[in-house]
Amino acid sequence: MIPGLETEADIQLAIRGAEAADRILAKDDFLLFLDYVYILEPAQRLAGITGGKTLFQKWPYLMELAEALLSHRLINLLKARQMGFSWMLASYVIWLLTFHEGSKILIISKGQVDSQALLRKSKFIYKNLPESWKKDIEKDSGSEFSLKGSESEILALPSTEDAGRGFTASVVFQDEVDFHPEIEANMLAIKPTIDGGGQLIMGSTVNKKNNRSTFKNLYRGAPENGWHKMFWSWKERPSRDDAWYERVKNEAKDLPVAMELGIDLYMEQEYPESEQQALKPANSLSAFDLENLERMKVYTMPEPKRTIDGLINIYREFEWGRAYAAGTDPSDGVGQDYSVTVVIDRDTGFIVADIIGNRIQPPEFTALSLILMDEYHKPRWAIESNNTAGGIVTTRATMAGYKKFFKSTTQGGVRKVGWHTNKNSRAAVWSDLIEATDAGRVTIPNLEGLTQFQYVMKHPDNDYKPEAQKGEHDDYPMAIGLALQAATQSNRAYGGDEKTGHGRSGKRTSKRSARTSHHRSF
Repeated sequence: MIPGLETEADIQLAIRGAEAADRILAKDDFLLFLDYVYILEPAQRLAGITGGKTLFQKWPYLMELAEALLSHRLINLLKARQMGFSWMLASYVIWLLTFHEGSKILIISKGQVDSQALLRKSKFIYKNLPESWKKDIEKDSGSEFSLKGSESEILALPSTEDAGRGFTASVVFQDEVDFHPEIEANMLAIKPTIDGGGQLIMGSTVNKKNNRSTFKNLYRGAPENGWHKMFWSWKERPSRDDAWYERVKNEAKDLPVAMELGIDLYMEQEYPESEQQALKPANSLSAFDLENLERMKVYTMPEPKRTIDGLINIYREFEWGRAYAAGTDPSDGVGQDYSVTVVIDRDTGFIVADIIGNRIQPPEFTALSLILMDEYHKPRWAIESNNTAGGIVTTRATMAGYKKFFKSTTQGGVRKVGWHTNKNSRAAVWSDLIEATDAGRVTIPNLEGLTQFQYVMKHPDNDYKPEAQKGEHDDYPMAIGLALQAATQSNRAYGGDEKTGHGRSGKRTSKRSARTSHHRSF
């Protein structure tokens, strides 16, 4: 018995009074509204779950989304399966429908069945609100739901090219958007519907078969593109632990899609632990062998052996009698593309030193690279010279007296300092790099640099040419590719026996043949 409430009628009267008070507050407090939300939990007898009408659980990661809904217009949520996203969004659209007159809400899913299922969740929530909160229903069909006298409505549509065109929306909600068949065309239709100030909220697991999707591109481009991105790991939902994960993995291994992708990639699609796992491309479209890259991680070093000026990383010191080559992919140093210089041991393919940073201005980057060249006794150095930064690095290095450059031959037969990337030379550098890397003839101790290899794709919509996924970078791989080209040119120029630190005069020639090691491929 509640103190002061002696009968059931007294209790019900107090409850209705609290509901009436909260109704006034809930109009402006979505988090309070969630205390009155009930969802439909499916019965799972063997798991001891009776199912049925269940109070919404305000788990921490769900509340982070609730806060984001109140403060961001454009939300992109990358998530694991069965995390409660659709119930949260159903709660949000019912809050708008109930308390904010004139709300126009558009639900788009990959098919009519899916969109109607999301609408049913919204209607379930509405019908289980306190009676004093509800209005009479005006429309209640498989694709529409509206209230009398509020001018608010929910419309559920499949993801077609024109879905939502002409509909001025307060909120557009897209579920499992990475699997929408017409998402690119549909975005052209729906984005103008919210440009007046409405919200666009999309959430999805990843489709590993489509590595260059609109959903992933928007996620990778956030927040610079105006989107607020969020990630939900499978571990964030209470009751999930490693034993649960292993059980799900074992039960899924014979599913057709798991057999097609491979069980590990399937689990990274359905139940990623990190955004890196979720966004990692499928091996079939990766330019490099992903399993080989994964094995190479055992050779990465948590810290370089030493650093110079805080930016030059030394992993192995210079050794007399060894052959080195260097490659540089410069950038403008404004926080976008990376400036990278690497030095490679031509005998083993080990990256002995590097510089990597996206905020190193070309003059400083040149100075640092020259210091690195001195550390390894001026190896042959290939600098990509296409852009302004490349021109600055090449010019300053030449003015500093550097001599041993990689040289390109123009169509007119003129030898020019630097590597000039065009259609043919790009194909050559990537082909040689992919062959050497997949054969295990390149070893990368820098995890940041190695990670860039994972995001180089053979894009179907660009003749399967290797390039970084949108929002990712391929500057480190390109620098290594250029170092391999410099190594090859050294072999041709010196008959395969150019040893760093040894002149051609024979004053300090090495006794080792440049081709004695079975690792040598450059």
